[in-house]
Amino acid sequence: MPGPDGIGAPEAAPTHGELFAVFLRLALLGFGGPNAHLALMLEEVVEKRGWLTREEFLELMGVTNLLPGPNSSEMAIHVGYATRGVPGALVTGLTFLGPAFLMVTGLSALYFSYGALPAVDPVLATIKPVVLAIILRAGVKLGRAAVTGGLEVALAAVGVAVAVLYGGWVVPVMLLGGVVTWAASRRGRGPGSLTATVPLPLLPITQSGAASVLAGLPAWALVGIVHLGIGAVLFGGGYTLVVLLQPIAVEEYAWLTAGQFLDGVAITQAVPGPISTLAAFVGFAAAGVPGATLATVGIYVPAFAAVLFVAPRFARLREVAGIKAALRGVSAVVAGSLIGVALTLVPPAIPDPPSVVVFVAAGGALLSGRVGPLGLVLGGLAVGVVRALAG
Repeated sequence: MPGPDGIGAPEAAPTHGELFAVFLRLALLGFGGPNAHLALMLEEVVEKRGWLTREEFLELMGVTNLLPGPNSSEMAIHVGYATRGVPGALVTGLTFLGPAFLMVTGLSALYFSYGALPAVDPVLATIKPVVLAIILRAGVKLGRAAVTGGLEVALAAVGVAVAVLYGGWVVPVMLLGGVVTWAASRRGRGPGSLTATVPLPLLPITQSGAASVLAGLPAWALVGIVHLGIGAVLFGGGYTLVVLLQPIAVEEYAWLTAGQFLDGVAITQAVPGPISTLAAFVGFAAAGVPGATLATVGIYVPAFAAVLFVAPRFARLREVAGIKAALRGVSAVVAGSLIGVALTLVPPAIPDPPSVVVFVAAGGALLSGRVGPLGLVLGGLAVGVVRALAG
């Protein structure tokens, strides 16, 4: 008997307390950005606990990539819904977001009070090669589940190439991969129907439009509305937020300078959890704690709404023959793109011989099965802190 999302089995269904404990651990140790978060979720949800199969995890990744909102946070929401319905989605989504929001807001207060950043470079230098090893391992594991034939091999290879050469095309190529496997499945069959889900055509708040329509609003209200518009069209993960937010926050409203914006990006990289909490930094710059809170709410309301709208229908859609075939293509591209993203991270993650040693050691530990990804992240964090204290 499947769970609320048509996924999972009763004997594997977690309690709300188990969901909270796992996603709190992910939130506190989830360094490295959205792909690292997905790799850690794979380990915790699929490999260690069996709440979902690899195939189900891949399908949810594919659907999540086609919805507006930060990808890793949406995946957390979707895992919660798939296992425990709407209450589970609220538990996993809020638990995954909460610690990062509190940390970024606190560091924002310190930053705008003293104009300085914590000494985080040694910590990041140690964490990055560990995260790279984790992402590569996750890409390989998901590839084994997604690649079931020659066509999927080709699509996975395309996913690798697109992620390496031009990551902005990953979502369109995912859609193309779905069309290819759907079309291949129709050969030799009679005409059938294909039901598809299309994201709602929500319009962002453009710079010129916002300046005229929203003029005169209190800063905290303006921050919330602007971030709500961005969240409605935020496809592709937390890094996309940097591209969408910078011209509005720096150039249009001058909430902070370009240098301060880059420092905000560095802060979100230095703390665990979703990078999309950059919204809290920008919101704090504009309107203090109320601004940080409403900016974060604005970014995440569309993500929660999109998942909770699609998830109840996903069980039916995934059983339609055309949808099942299309999901095979989407999943193959997703698995390949995860490996491609890892390849693009090699230069910044392994810039020197000490980083090579950390990467090899992390990869060896993962292959041995004696240490899991979260344990490695915790170990890398401890070593990085020691390096930072030693100067």
